[in-house]
Amino acid sequence: MHEPYRRRLPHIMPPGETLFITYRLHGTLPHHILTELLAAHEHFLARQIEQSPDVAVDSIRKRWDGKYFLSIDSYLDKAEQETYSLINEPTADIIKESIHFRDGEQFDLHAYCLMPNHVHLLVTHTRQDVPFYRVIGSMKANSAKKINAHLNRKNRPFWHSESYDHVVRNSKSFDRIVAYIMTNPVKAGFVSRWQDWSHSYCKYDFE
Repeated sequence: MHEPYRRRLPHIMPPGETLFITYRLHGTLPHHILTELLAAHEHFLARQIEQSPDVAVDSIRKRWDGKYFLSIDSYLDKAEQETYSLINEPTADIIKESIHFRDGEQFDLHAYCLMPNHVHLLVTHTRQDVPFYRVIGSMKANSAKKINAHLNRKNRPFWHSESYDHVVRNSKSFDRIVAYIMTNPVKAGFVSRWQDWSHSYCKYDFE
């Protein structure tokens, strides 16, 4: 049974399934930008539903929700650098350790990529007795505590409270997401080859 996880938006966190997760630094997406992106998304979604009366609404929404995520991720890729970055040391090592520590215990890790202000993560949730929102919440809280201690930041949020999550339905989608994760630094203009980015991981041979 799928378990709903709700804050401001509904999330589906099904145990035993593969999930594409993106979480970001607190304050990296200004409210007015998010409002503009959401308004544009709702406008195009409503127009597509109106123009395609014979297509299931859920099918249209899934497609446009994906486009909405891409618009947010594109903004994050182009955003000006923060005073601190996820790819600085020891911040990057703390985040990587928080991910690998749970590999084989709470999820099977397939791939991840650290960008300056956000993280992409592809995992299969394996702990039936622990809801995945608790897994990701614990991982974020643990890394935030260590990073804030290093930066001497007190009583300030590090991660944005919500994460983007997408259930991977088939092998074609899985392969596409792995490619998206591994090539994100190239598309953002940080490196010319994905192999040159030292903050990515893939369990499999990736060409």
